[in-house]
Amino acid sequence: MALGLFAQIGLIGHLFSLLVPAMGAQGAGLAAGLSTAMAIGGRTLLGWLMPAHTDRRIVGAVNYGVQIAGCGAFLAAGGTNVPLLLTGVVLFGMGIGNTTSIPPLVAQSEFAREDVGRVVALTTAVSQGFYAFAPAVFGVIREESVVAVLFLVAAALQAAAACSYWKGRGAWQDSEQPPDRT
Repeated sequence: MALGLFAQIGLIGHLFSLLVPAMGAQGAGLAAGLSTAMAIGGRTLLGWLMPAHTDRRIVGAVNYGVQIAGCGAFLAAGGTNVPLLLTGVVLFGMGIGNTTSIPPLVAQSEFAREDVGRVVALTTAVSQGFYAFAPAVFGVIREESVVAVLFLVAAALQAAAACSYWKGRGAWQDSEQPPDRT
């Protein structure tokens, strides 16, 4: 969660100013609004489509995959191709809401009911402490290199987050006591 949110908050913090050269201020503002609409749509769509007993870690990894595809569209746009920039906004935006809603769902399915609140609070606190620095780190990257590096860093962090979800699959099943979900 912390890695994915670091990438997300870092990129969102700079997205408007990255879109302005190709789209103008009004277009960039509308695109930023589109990312918010896509966040709501992505979360709603996931709520409708995800079966109750789905491996939520796979869903989380796929969510990051969609955002990685968005970073790929941003890269391919080269800062000038508006249709590709909008594709990046849509794909990246689809995962924004799910990045914060999937971890509690994972905790709910993998921890005993009495522990879920603590697990969610701990993951949220750690993530917030970590991603609070994301806009500044992405700002330094932006100042010290080319813009494409921002999208590469965001994609790499999201890939690491997806791998973390994947690697953690079934970890609780390997422990001596499975969670009590009664």
